[in-house]
Amino acid sequence: MIPHKIVPKFFSDMMLESVNNLIEVNEEQLSKYADMLLWWNEKVNLLSRNSDKKSIEKHIVHSLFLGVVGSFAREKAFVDIGSGGGLPGIPLAICFPEKQFELLDRTARKCAAMNDMIGQLALKNTAAHQTDAGMFHVKHTSFGWTSKHAIKLSEFATLSEKYPHAKAYFLKGEDYKEELKDVSLPLKVLEFKIDDYLEDPFYDGKRVLILEQLQAGDQS
Repeated sequence: MIPHKIVPKFFSDMMLESVNNLIEVNEEQLSKYADMLLWWNEKVNLLSRNSDKKSIEKHIVHSLFLGVVGSFAREKAFVDIGSGGGLPGIPLAICFPEKQFELLDRTARKCAAMNDMIGQLALKNTAAHQTDAGMFHVKHTSFGWTSKHAIKLSEFATLSEKYPHAKAYFLKGEDYKEELKDVSLPLKVLEFKIDDYLEDPFYDGKRVLILEQLQAGDQS
């Protein structure tokens, strides 16, 4: 069995307060995005068809947890894999205008929806591309990956072999450990359990993961 290293981590009170601050400071733009995503979801299957604004707002808050963990603040650019309706990339782009975001999806209609929302939100730091991560040419010399339940860890491992210094900031379920069994590249995984802090059933089993290649010095 591949010796992955899983490191349990914890959300501090300051980190949780930072999520609330991001929401408060960017409330107008985030609410506008939620309205647009609701409108587009009726035209294109971006989320489940029965999604209402309240559930979309929960998806947005969920996305923002990536912005308060680990080395996220030090990254200058992100490539968001399988963005669909722009989650988590668009909420993060709203809250972190100093960072660049490339949103990837294989479906042309989803990319059209994302680019329309990006235009209406006047996000100068964001663009959507119809492609998958394996085919996309990353122009940034330093960047991180993001994704919300849209890539298997075995696929990330393949990307990590191509871009060995790029960390991943993923939203996953608690069953991610089953995916690790299919990964041949040793990984270091920092695991944050959102449901330890939020009692809403929406967050049951939800995790924030920071992943990178396991280095020789990390194996002890």
